Amino acid sequence: MSCNTNNQSNVLAVMRSKIPLSASGVPKNMTLSEFAEYWLKYLTPDLKVATRYSYQSAFANHINRVFLSMKLSEISPEDVQLFILSLAEGVELNKPLHPKTIRNIHGVLHKCLQTAYDLNLIKENPAKHTTLPKPKKPELIPMNNEQMYAFLEAIDGHPLEILYKLALFTGMRKSELIGLTWDCFNFDEGNIRIYRQLSYDKFKKRYFYDSVKNNKPRTIYPAESVMEMMKQFHDKEPNNGFVFRGLGGNQHLTHSMIRCPFEKIMKQIGMPEFRFHDLRHTYAVISIKADVDLKTLSAAMGHHSVAFTLDTYAFALTDMKLESAKRMQSFLNEQKIKV
Repeated sequence: MSCNTNNQSNVLAVMRSKIPLSASGVPKNMTLSEFAEYWLKYLTPDLKVATRYSYQSAFANHINRVFLSMKLSEISPEDVQLFILSLAEGVELNKPLHPKTIRNIHGVLHKCLQTAYDLNLIKENPAKHTTLPKPKKPELIPMNNEQMYAFLEAIDGHPLEILYKLALFTGMRKSELIGLTWDCFNFDEGNIRIYRQLSYDKFKKRYFYDSVKNNKPRTIYPAESVMEMMKQFHDKEPNNGFVFRGLGGNQHLTHSMIRCPFEKIMKQIGMPEFRFHDLRHTYAVISIKADVDLKTLSAAMGHHSVAFTLDTYAFALTDMKLESAKRMQSFLNEQKIKV
């Protein structure tokens, strides 16, 4: 079957008319800000809405502010390094940026410049060998047993009691909870399929269904009592829509509708620093204490790897090892075994 070269040329011509700067026609004297705009508009089609927003913010608030009208070919590795140091020191900012934020901004800049390098617009990626600040691991604050009892007592009878309990005993994320629909539940097999979440588009100011984090849909198997709680909740108000609904009947809840009352509850029980996301950490820790293996826990949490789960909750594993050592010593004492 022969190819029609004229048709091929016409197709490419049409595409060039839609994309003003095709890969073969990008001016080599473009500024970084001009190329970044082109890159985000035409060369990043698979970015999630939230990710695209964070990329645009990185350029608008920091990268363009510092590099101004510098051309791509003018940016040196030293320039990038000085830019990173300025963020760490808070130069012309209200305060220094957190190491993780700096690494995220650098990641955006690196990806943009790497594309410019791949298109032969620059001879090297000047962000390739930048020394970055080491991120500080966020302090995880899971509930202990006493705090968990206080929390469960405080939410007894609360309008969002079921949602808060489901978060605590499944580790589901806030966006997954507000987007949860009854088709996700299989009461016969005792599982919940989490395949999407409700994200907020800050530009269009609306919620929309998005894929779950790490693009990893998952099926979780909560404790039997948790599934029974959800079945009773469904039978009380049977419907095929959102599990947790707002004031409009079939309307879903928003992030603030969950967060604000939660913060009030935590203040009432003397835990004002405890975040909603810490319920997720609490679930992970109690799962480890219940001897759930790491592979199963990692899959239930929707983590991208077991190694990430291990690294995140290593402190809980250390506690378990200490408890294991105590149990072994008790056994040796009972059997009057001397080492």
